[in-house]
Amino acid sequence: MTSRCRLVLPVVALACLMTGAAVDARQQAPAASYAPPRTPDGQPDIQGIYNPVGTFYNIEDLEYQSLYQNFTPNPSLRGKSLIVDPPDGKIPYQPWAAEKRKPIYQLHGDPTPELVDPNAQCWPQGVPRHVNNREFEIFQPPGHVVIFNMAHHTYRVIPVDGSPHIPETIKLWVGDSRGRWEGNTLVVDVTNNNDQTWFDVMASFHSDALRITERFTPVGPDRVEYRAVITDPKVYTRPWTFAIHFNRNKEYGSELYEEACVEGNDRNLELLKRPGR
Repeated sequence: MTSRCRLVLPVVALACLMTGAAVDARQQAPAASYAPPRTPDGQPDIQGIYNPVGTFYNIEDLEYQSLYQNFTPNPSLRGKSLIVDPPDGKIPYQPWAAEKRKPIYQLHGDPTPELVDPNAQCWPQGVPRHVNNREFEIFQPPGHVVIFNMAHHTYRVIPVDGSPHIPETIKLWVGDSRGRWEGNTLVVDVTNNNDQTWFDVMASFHSDALRITERFTPVGPDRVEYRAVITDPKVYTRPWTFAIHFNRNKEYGSELYEEACVEGNDRNLELLKRPGR
């Protein structure tokens, strides 16, 4: 199949905007009153194809969402963040990390090749970007939750059987996920991350000490609330929390569309090597 959202420039590959307006993520913890159906092995059933509420260009400030919008500002979103803790909505970088980010942040709209967003180079997106940048599908085979993402054909297999993490010396693009159910909430501990991914286009980076605790809570038949607590003692002064929600997509039918994004594509290299690069 062909993608609904063809990549035009590598720099904007991750900026394809999903249907639906961005919302202020400074929301309360999701309600627990909804009782989802169950899978044959007893898991709360959250299977289906979902859209995040938008593809976020800058998780700290939602005013400018996409290069496809030519940075057209939306004043109603100014100053609004997907970061619900700390209260200022900013990533709590250590001083050295804040300085490292500055030049990348300033040049993100016209970066030199070494400063191009890793996602725009068709590399895996990492967590939590894995579920906030494109459509994705959740499957629940016995003892597992599996997430297929439209972007770059990435996927995660999440055991919910109490099995241990892999050895800490192994580092992966989307980390190593181990889940458990707390009532109707899927809690996923993500370890073994490499240091190559960003959380958005704006150079929101981390180290290989990154650890993420995700919480997927179904709050209705077609909506899942999501929170991720981000911890990295090498880069941040404290843990911080990212929040978003997903809506069920009923238009796709039985499968996701294919996205054609290939690392090292000749066209991508040609664009990156154009004058001024």
